[in-house]
Parts: sequence; C-alpha cells; structure tokens
Amino acid sequence: MFLIDVLFPKFCLGCSHIGSYICNRCFKKLKVIDKPTCLYCHKQSYLGLTHPRCSKKLSIDGVLSIYYYDNLLKKIIKNIKYRLATVVWDEFWKSIPESNIDRLFAYKKIFHEAFIQVVPLSQSKYKLRGFNQAAMITKYFNKVLNFPIINVLKRSHEALAQAQIKSKKTRQKNIRNVFLTVNKIDIKNKTIILVDDVITTGATLKEASRVLKKAGANKVYALTLAKG
Repeated sequence: MFLIDVLFPKFCLGCSHIGSYICNRCFKKLKVIDKPTCLYCHKQSYLGLTHPRCSKKLSIDGVLSIYYYDNLLKKIIKNIKYRLATVVWDEFWKSIPESNIDRLFAYKKIFHEAFIQVVPLSQSKYKLRGFNQAAMITKYFNKVLNFPIINVLKRSHEALAQAQIKSKKTRQKNIRNVFLTVNKIDIKNKTIILVDDVITTGATLKEASRVLKKAGANKVYALTLAKG
C-alpha cells in the first residue's frame, strides 16, 4: 500500500466503501444499455441511428450511449466533475468490461473517415472545474475509434445549466444559438462524432448538430457515456 493511500484513502463515490473510487459492487450495479433507440421516436434502432422517417436536414443522425443515467451513475459523474477527475476517470474506464463498449468497434467500421468533436464547456464551468469531462471521455472512446479530434465548435455565450431546467421546450430555447463554428476549420461534407458525458433530452446535441450541419457537415452522430 502506498503512503498516499494511507493519508488520503479512496472512498467509493457510490457507497463510500473504502479502497477504490468505484467499488466492484457499485460498478456491477451500473445498467448497460442493451437496446439502443432512435433519439426522436425512442424506438429501438441499430447503434442508436436515427430512423430515416425521423430524420430531417439538420437533425442528428444517431446517438449511442453506454449506460443508463440512473441515481448511482449520476452520483458518480457529479463527484467526478468536481473531485480528482483524472484519477477517477482512469479507474472508472479500466473497470469497464470490453463487452460494454463493443458497439464502438461497430462505429469504427461504419465511419472510416469520421472526426471527433468534444462538446465544449462554457468558460465559467471550465474555470471552475479546470477540465472538460467530455474531453476525458473522448480520450477513452478514442482508444477504440482512433479518429482525428477537431475543435470546430465553441460556445458563443454563457447559458443556464441544462440540468437546472426541467421543461424540454425551455431547454431547447436556452441552448439555441449557444454554439458557433470556427471558420478556419473546413468541415464541408465531413462526418462528425460529438462526444459528451450525458444525454437527457438531447437538446444540447441537437443544437450542436444543427450548427455543424449549417456549417457544411454531412453527417453528425454522438457518443455519450450515459443516457437519462
């Protein structure tokens, strides 16, 4: 045992059991999404791809998530956002069985020339946390995907935190025009994969897709750790 483990022992973010940030018991309680669904009609869909009948010109073309965003995972992610982020993420991802991320290999086969875009944080949140959790998630997703990462999106202004807004319509209004593209990066006819930590109503990812497609992107998909 290292001295740091004696002076600063690890406590499970789920149950407070000593020894690790996420104990095996809590990790096994996390619910894997075994049947991905279309973001728009919520019916089962291969790899979470948007059904042709649900698709529109600027809509997102598919969303794939690994876990359900239940109370346990919500507690874990909330703690990760504000405490020892890098260390906890390393431990978290090492515990994920390969079978839980096998759909990423399917994504890799389908999208031969895709580019990854991390959903950007507001400046205030970045200053508060000192990191973007979506960027850390991207690091681990990309160990499988191995796609180029681009930074074409940025926040145009501060907006209320989506988690604080219950109404779906209000969320859509709150996030409207919050993103803009960096003109020097050409994304015309490219396939972009957005990465974020959690998707609930999908308002943020839908708005990001709208902005990217207006800037010329051909297809926009998304990968998230969890789905609410």
